[in-house]
This record gives sequence, structure tokens and C-alpha cells, in this order.
Amino acid sequence: MPYKEHTLANGVRVYWDPMPESRAASIGVWVRTGSRFEAAEEGGVTHFLEHMCFKGTTTRSAEDIANEMDFLGGEMNAFTSQEVTSFYATVLTENSRQAGNLLGDILTNSVFDPVELERERGVVLEELAESKDDPEDRVMENLFRIYFGDHPFGAPILGTEESITRFSRLSVREYFKKHYHPGNLFVTIAGNVHWDEVIDTLENAFQNISVRNLSSSPLTTPVPTFSRMEEEDDYEQVHLCLGLRGLPQPHPRQTALRVLTTHLGGGMSSRLFQEVREKRGLAYSVFSSPLSFSDGGIVRISASTRPSRREELASVLVEELRRLEKIPLTSSELTRSKNQLKSSLLLGLESAGGRMSKMGRDLLNWGREIAVTEIEQWIDQVTAEDILHLAQELKWGEEQAISVLGPLSAK
Repeated sequence: MPYKEHTLANGVRVYWDPMPESRAASIGVWVRTGSRFEAAEEGGVTHFLEHMCFKGTTTRSAEDIANEMDFLGGEMNAFTSQEVTSFYATVLTENSRQAGNLLGDILTNSVFDPVELERERGVVLEELAESKDDPEDRVMENLFRIYFGDHPFGAPILGTEESITRFSRLSVREYFKKHYHPGNLFVTIAGNVHWDEVIDTLENAFQNISVRNLSSSPLTTPVPTFSRMEEEDDYEQVHLCLGLRGLPQPHPRQTALRVLTTHLGGGMSSRLFQEVREKRGLAYSVFSSPLSFSDGGIVRISASTRPSRREELASVLVEELRRLEKIPLTSSELTRSKNQLKSSLLLGLESAGGRMSKMGRDLLNWGREIAVTEIEQWIDQVTAEDILHLAQELKWGEEQAISVLGPLSAK
């Protein structure tokens, strides 16, 4: 069934994907703000603000918010990325109005209580410390730093201990006022809901959000750099990440890139898995994944191995990248990668949450609904020649940013 659309009185757009047979409803609020919109001294404030929205409103305490969602038997959460912040809830269809009201309350009436702010500062500092203890997080953070350089994409989404310590109630409120307004957010809903009733609920829930016309600073397009960064630490393995040139999300060859990265490292039959694990026993897991932004992108390859085999692993990875520029995919390889992409797409749409998320991504990336049949057509149209030419153009075999973390001095 096609999406339905509605504009609330204050300008907030609402989109609905009907699921007549579903017993679940998922509601998401998408805010076009992320770490790339922060000034240098604000590093991590978008993520910190996401946390603070759950810490009390003019009508609910932080405990009330948690108790109410648990009472509904649903799940409510949020995430922050480089370009978007999303708040979402998944509940039984009969509880969709209460969930919409709760989301509206935390996004329009949060008080940013000073006591709660200090508590949450400690929570976020612990989250940062936990990330520093995770080698996969650390090696990836280092990769982004060298690949994107001084661009905001190179800064950690969580911020730093110094920046988190500086946040005040005033700075958080000012960031909220600047980015959380009707022109900068929209709502997506998937499930078997009563549309008119939900719209009526959202009209009331979002009525306190201020309508503002704020000028935005021009964004700097990222320019990738290719260098090597090594960090010593006492782990059992050496963790290796390669950063390769990617494509912006709206690029016409984005689908070809997805097919290419799936073939390279998207499953047990992929080139990297077969060569690195099955033939050479160099790593337990190895994978590649693209990450695309509105005006840039990166393809990441990750693997871990024993210290004595780190250079062999790096050489094998680069050699496989060079093969992509010389040897076209066979018909069987191309079909297999396409089937993997289609399966991932379709299986992800079995849930209300998956349908709600797809709607949000479509609107953020393309400004419109993209039908599943249209995406399947894009996948079907990719040829082996498209893949070969794209690999040659991206120059993965010649240009890699390399992040290495582990016992580098070990014999």
C-alpha cells in the first residue's frame, strides 16, 4: 500500500506505511542533525542531547518515562549518527497513540534538569570509556580520523572527555533550539494504526515545538586522505581497518557500490572471507561495509589477526582489492551478490520497525518513498562491467587509509 502523508499545523510532516495484518506499530522521529553540525568545541553535544531528552519533561520525570514505556510493553530508544538523530518506539497497535504522545513530550517539553544533566554526564563518560576499551571501536575511530582529517566526520560522535565535561544546561538548550524545529524533523509510522487518531495525537504532542527560521552555516564537503595510523596496545590480536573511497548516498552508482561491497566482503562466499579465512586462516572474521553521507562516503574493511601475521593480512587485503580492478565478476558471483542484497532488503521489511526505518532513510536520502520494486530494479540493472569500471574509478587497490591497533612491537 502507498504511504500516506500529512502536515501538522506547525509544519511537521508525518508519513505512514500501512501494515493491515500487523499487530505492531513503530513510530520514529527523524531530526536532521548529527555530529557534523557541531562546532569543534561542541563535540558530542548532539549525542548528549539525545540522552537528555529521556531525562524528564514538564509533565514526566525520567522514571515516569521509563515506567510508561515498560507499562505499554514496548521499546523506546534513540541513536545519533553523523547526519541524523532518531527517536523511535515500537508498541502494540492499540498503544500507538500513547507512544506518539510520549515521543512528542520528550522532544518538545524536555526540561534539561541540572541534576539530571550531571548524572547523565557521568553516564556518557562511562559510555565513552567503554568505547575506548573496545578495540573495534577504537580502530574504527582512528580510521575515521585519518580518512576524514579535520572534517567533522573525522571527529567521534560521542565527543571527548574534555568536550563532554564542558556541556552546560544552557549550551544543550541552545543546541536544541537551533536544530529541533518543524523544518528540521519529520515523523514516520509503520503499522496497522488508526490514521486520523494518530494524527490527532501528534497534533497535540508536537504543538509546543517552536517554529523557527534559522539560517544554517554552509557545510564543507569531505575530502578523503590516505595514510596509515598505528596505535600500540596490549591486546591478543592486531586489529586492522582499511578505509576506501566511497560514494555519497544519492550517487547514481550507489547500488553498484552495494553490489560490489557485498561481493567483496558481505558473506561467507565473499572474496575476502574465502581468501582470508578459508584459504589462509588469517582471521576468524573479515567483512566490508559502505557508509554513505549526503556528500561523501567511505568503504570499510575490518579484520583481526595474530601480531606475527599482520603484514600478511594487509597484503592479502590489498591484493584482493587490486583483483577487483582487473577481473570482472562472473555471472554466478554477480547473481549471488544481488540475491544477498535483495534478501537483506526484503527480510528487513518483515517488521514494523524495519518498515518505519526504511521510510525514514528514503526521505532523508532521496526526499521521497522508494518502492521495493524500484530498488530491486536498480539491483537487477547492475552489470559486471559496471562493477569493474567502478572498482577502477575508486582506485581501491592504490589508495587505502589504514588503521592498525594492537601489540605492534610483539615479535
